[in-house]
Amino acid sequence: MTIKRRLHIGIAAGLIFLAAITFSSATTPALQTTSAVLTGRVTSTAEGAMEGVLVNAKREGSNMTVTVVTNANGFYTFPAGRLEPGKYAITVRAAGYVLPGTPKAVEVTGRTAVETNLRLEQASILEKALQLTSAEWLHSYPLPEQTKFATLRDCTRCHSQVKPAMSTYDAPTAVSVMQRMAVYTSGSTPPSFQLPSSEVANWGRPGGVMGREPSALHLQQSEAVAAINLSKGVWQYPLKTFPRPKGKDTQVILTTYELKRPLAKPHDVEVGPDGWLYYNDFNDNVLGKLNPKTGEMKEYRYPYMGEKGSFTPIGNRTMVHDGRGKFYIGTQNQLGPAIFDSKTETFDLYNFSGAMTLAQSSQVDGWAWNGGAGAPLSRVKFKGNGQIERETVRAEQGQSLAAYDIGVDSKNNVYGGDRTCTSIWKVDAKTLKQTFYPIPAKPRGGEGSVGGGMRRAVVDSKDRFWWGGFDGGFIGVLDTKQPAGQEMKLFPIPTPWFQPYIAENDDSGYTWTGSISADRVARMNETTGEWTMYLLPNETNLRHIHVQRSTGGGLSSLWVGMNHQARIVHIEPLAP
Repeated sequence: MTIKRRLHIGIAAGLIFLAAITFSSATTPALQTTSAVLTGRVTSTAEGAMEGVLVNAKREGSNMTVTVVTNANGFYTFPAGRLEPGKYAITVRAAGYVLPGTPKAVEVTGRTAVETNLRLEQASILEKALQLTSAEWLHSYPLPEQTKFATLRDCTRCHSQVKPAMSTYDAPTAVSVMQRMAVYTSGSTPPSFQLPSSEVANWGRPGGVMGREPSALHLQQSEAVAAINLSKGVWQYPLKTFPRPKGKDTQVILTTYELKRPLAKPHDVEVGPDGWLYYNDFNDNVLGKLNPKTGEMKEYRYPYMGEKGSFTPIGNRTMVHDGRGKFYIGTQNQLGPAIFDSKTETFDLYNFSGAMTLAQSSQVDGWAWNGGAGAPLSRVKFKGNGQIERETVRAEQGQSLAAYDIGVDSKNNVYGGDRTCTSIWKVDAKTLKQTFYPIPAKPRGGEGSVGGGMRRAVVDSKDRFWWGGFDGGFIGVLDTKQPAGQEMKLFPIPTPWFQPYIAENDDSGYTWTGSISADRVARMNETTGEWTMYLLPNETNLRHIHVQRSTGGGLSSLWVGMNHQARIVHIEPLAP
């Protein structure tokens, strides 16, 4: 290894991830060249032609990166119309490999196809470590599956598995780290964390969290971290990578948009009535929108909604479009919600609950639903100027209406469940009758799928409730129109530690989901059960997906907010 490359590796260790991407096509090289503005072949000494390498192209001065994936013969193609003329930086994503001299400079003229072949080299152990997804780290850790599930799977709430894997704490030192990190609020990341208001006064003092006895979980976590990190030297276990994309998994184009603020945390994303993509910020009182054609961005800030002097953390967890131009923002720890009118670009602020608010079907009876994130379920009529009418719906004796997320159908019936639930519940909008549908114990997904319950959900046009079985490695669907006992189906995902966060059907026979740990989104064919897995260009902490349905009979596409990376990515499949 050259001194120059050692220096490059050292610098990379202090950064986050090497930016990367690729693309793939099943056409012949000749056909690719005639329809391309940039094309080439990716090879390596170890493999020869390399399938499933993500190739990224970012134009100088632009906030947009276009990614394609190499086909079975190692060829990649950027089609005409995808890259404007200009100077581009080319990078790749291929676990276990690096592109020497990254980024590679290329000038696209737009008149003729530019051919740029890429020769990859095998990565050093440090380079490979920085390339692994959180799911690959969990798969690699030499610990029992149940131990990893209980102690390490939720590290991705605030950061990737690279953090614990590359730490040097021994077990006694790690205990205090576990105690400290456990109190940070949702939306926190290493460069931008917040404390619960109850912890602010004594933070760093004997009366604070560091003066308390560690819990049994903290002790277990510290032992687990010390067993998998660098406290005893370089890793004494193999770093396992998942197979690269293959076949249909390579037939996709991805466009990544970098947001203006480096600390932006796009949690939910939805296409608005004006064609712009709207997003909310998990760690700030901000709603933003992005023009997918130009990359132009605008952001709107609403005022602090916590009690004055309370140090209540800011940020919002959910953002739901009502289909009529208004976005209902769940303000999380603050009282809320905040309602943004996309036509007037103004907020209407309320002061009763920071939980999720759903108003898509409020035209049925005038009621919107509020709940999820541990808040009590209620129905609300918004009067304007902060005024409401509200009714709390309480669970029947012996039952629970606890919810991590909720969804409504076309009749304004509401559904929900939480991470530990054994049933999905439904509340009838007219009668408020409660019905509970048990979640089957099987099937479950690949390694790490030892739980059940649900995380987030979306109701489709057929009034079917789709959800992500995060801890069980499956997506589920509840169709209450089916005969008794046949209302529910589960679809396991074979990828280890996929942790599907949410599921949404495109109303054309496909259901999408996304992983918080594997840097992948997946599309399932409802008829055949076939899964297509799309590797994303960058590390992706995913909390929500938005399916953009085709209006001309083509394929649906997907929008995803990279919650920890201040980016949004658009995934466009090229094959059914």
